[in-house]
Amino acid sequence: MQNLTQQNQIIENYLGHNRYYCLLTLSRAGIDSIAFGHWLAIPSQQLLLVFRHQQCVAIDRYQLAA
Repeated sequence: MQNLTQQNQIIENYLGHNRYYCLLTLSRAGIDSIAFGHWLAIPSQQLLLVFRHQQCVAIDRYQLAA
């Protein structure tokens, strides 16, 4: 559970950072991500990082489709 808490803290710090920084930091932390369009999905956390002009402007939760 502590690992999940650490991952959440890392992800919360992404607001305001560029897409490359977010991808690099996720990779170094061993967190899988999927880049597409203006989003960066983090399946293990069910989160989307939302980018505008290559800068993270929001973090949204999503649910897996059945």
